Amino acid sequence: MQRSLVVKPCPAWLALYTALGLLASPLCGAAEGPQYQIERCCEVCPQTMLDSTYSGDLREFSKLVQGRGDWLFRTKNDLMTQMGTTAEGYSRLEKLRDALKKKGVELVMAYLPPRGLMNAEMLSRESQQAFDTELSKKNYLQTIQRLRSLGIRAPDMSLLLSQKADAKQALYFKRDPHWTSYGAELAAQVLAEELRKSDVFKTIPSKEFISKKDKSDLKNGSLNQAFGKVCGNSYANEYFSRFVTEPKAESADLFSDAEAPEVVLAGTSFSSPEYNFAGFLKQHAKVDVDNRSVDGGGFHSAMLQYLGSQDFQKNPPKILIWEVSSYYDMAMPLFYRQIMPMLADGCRASPASLSQKVALRPGMNEVLVNTGDKPIRGEDYLVDIQFSDPTIKNLHSLFWYMSGSVDDLNITRAPEVESDGRFVFNLREDAEWSGRTLLSLEIEMPADMPAGLEVEAKICPRAHGAKAELQAQAD
Repeated sequence: MQRSLVVKPCPAWLALYTALGLLASPLCGAAEGPQYQIERCCEVCPQTMLDSTYSGDLREFSKLVQGRGDWLFRTKNDLMTQMGTTAEGYSRLEKLRDALKKKGVELVMAYLPPRGLMNAEMLSRESQQAFDTELSKKNYLQTIQRLRSLGIRAPDMSLLLSQKADAKQALYFKRDPHWTSYGAELAAQVLAEELRKSDVFKTIPSKEFISKKDKSDLKNGSLNQAFGKVCGNSYANEYFSRFVTEPKAESADLFSDAEAPEVVLAGTSFSSPEYNFAGFLKQHAKVDVDNRSVDGGGFHSAMLQYLGSQDFQKNPPKILIWEVSSYYDMAMPLFYRQIMPMLADGCRASPASLSQKVALRPGMNEVLVNTGDKPIRGEDYLVDIQFSDPTIKNLHSLFWYMSGSVDDLNITRAPEVESDGRFVFNLREDAEWSGRTLLSLEIEMPADMPAGLEVEAKICPRAHGAKAELQAQAD
């Protein structure tokens, strides 16, 4: 069967701009794609329904199902009804919000709805019957309200949910998890409207930006690639337009000696330059935005990389936007175990109770020993480890306690993260570990470790552990 695929100017559903009280998009009509004939390609194969199919690098694609108009969806991530996080996760978020506020930073969360909810009309009849869209939307809105109840500003992206995704001009790609440039711009407009409600945001000088088409490109979506691995054939690439955002000519001079932007975006691959989300945000919010997002790093990598940097310590922004997809569970304990002491800049802001610099060798290395029998207890202390080689991205450490228990801790950073060789985290503080005294720290290194590698390890009191440190000195 022959089909003609024509990429057309913006469809009528962009009347959403008017409904939001926003100007019509200057990008409408800017991206007319070529017309070409294509053969209908593919049907899902039986392997897509097998749990055993989705292992290794296919794990995040469980389970692929076909939609209307040659769309592909993941039942696990795209067709979610349960989202948000646990009570403990919300408690940790609130503590993060409070810690940022102490530094004069307002936390804003751009929490993205499930892709299947955004494009429900493109689901097959079978998927529509299996996916409870009303429950998904209800739980998404409840998550937004819960974030707001914690004092975290969160735009309501449900303003986009009623819009019909057009098979030729969609908010999202047909066979990739990400939004298109058009979806990114709509989301940026909703976020800009939310930012304008902030008293902190109102203190940031306004600047004018303009977005324009950069080039045409083809998208071989990751869902399409996974489909090819599973079924042995794949769909054609998708045509789309890429955009760039620049200061308007009349205000370009304002940027020559400008200070660092007072709005920082720390997000996922949705905030990649490929989709120009940060650029559209600059345009519609009328402020400069420093995009510190990390592709392929999950919901946490960009935050860990940015909040652990000296850029943040020396010049924190007024607004920190955390872009997160709804399929991530924000309760991740290891993330908060790192991010909270990073905000305090680890042991750089506190005298060390234990400190040692040693040369490392392959295998297990004893780095610190509590020879003075100091009462260093997990709930009151943090660890600051600095490798001499800044490219080190993996840490395997063992923390031995005088009770005989051991905390086996692994921290692995995504390849895309800009590493500085530093690892900062709290000692274990679970209730069952409370009161246990640290004995020693060991670090295991691989056989192919860099030659001449050294590490400096420090253990110091947390901000709330100052009283414990005074007691340790007295003892």
